[in-house]
Amino acid sequence: MKELYIVKSPYIFNGMDVRVEKPLFAVVGIPLDSTSSFRSGCRFAPLYVRLASQTIELFSLRSLVNIEEIPIVDVGDMVIPHGDVTKSLSIIENVVSELVSDNLRVVIIGGEHTLSLGVVKGLMRASTTSNVCFLCFDSHSDFRYEYLGSKYSHACVTRRIYEILGSRRVTLVGIRAISHEEYRDLKNFNIRYFTSNQVKTLGVREISRNVSKVLEDCSKIHLSIDLDVLDPAYAPGVTTPEPEGITPTELLDILQLLIDDRFTSLDVVELTPTYDQSMITSVVAAKIINEVIGMIYSKIPT
Repeated sequence: MKELYIVKSPYIFNGMDVRVEKPLFAVVGIPLDSTSSFRSGCRFAPLYVRLASQTIELFSLRSLVNIEEIPIVDVGDMVIPHGDVTKSLSIIENVVSELVSDNLRVVIIGGEHTLSLGVVKGLMRASTTSNVCFLCFDSHSDFRYEYLGSKYSHACVTRRIYEILGSRRVTLVGIRAISHEEYRDLKNFNIRYFTSNQVKTLGVREISRNVSKVLEDCSKIHLSIDLDVLDPAYAPGVTTPEPEGITPTELLDILQLLIDDRFTSLDVVELTPTYDQSMITSVVAAKIINEVIGMIYSKIPT
């Protein structure tokens, strides 16, 4: 079924064009770009991240893993009917569900953040457990009930996921840009969140310890990284940049303390190459993806 919604990309992630008989990870691009409210163009991100990935070294000093030796398959890009968010989310759900059912860890190159809703639905459909959790690194809470007349916007994605999973299985890290209404609702609905300022003041170990407690009862975890969680100095090419962000090192340090074999899927979203001077953000995105793959792989029981 998934072959109906997948097309090959001109570039292959990490440039490793080899046939993998028993892959553990599946890389897929989701060029969803229908609700971006400021700087559009993230439909081109999968292409640019794949290109950037071919320029970086593949041995991880964090996980001590050679990414080249990990069985990864790049299946291509999902075919997205731009402008039809509902249909797009249905396609994403179907493809992710099938990939997870094939015992693959799914690595998604976005695309706008709305796609995370389809990914979570696909993960839930393919899972035998109800304890699916959503861990999101983002500068925005994305907790509006609706935005510009739509309930399916990148400004509402966490709200929609909360409605499916409940407050105990949604955690936000790095937020620093929310409306007053979002702040009120995060409090009223008991959504666990940690601000970028808390990352700076408490430090990565304390943040990781607190997030780890929140994730204790999770059996499968979807990790979502909106690149605008990073300060624009490190990730200028995003759809809605926001000052006072965390650094790539802080992000990866936190993840290194958190990641275990429950992390089933990853999306990296909101890169818009048109605004990405010198491909800085594309390279950062590729680096993050490889490091997270290495971290997860090092935790898979042998």
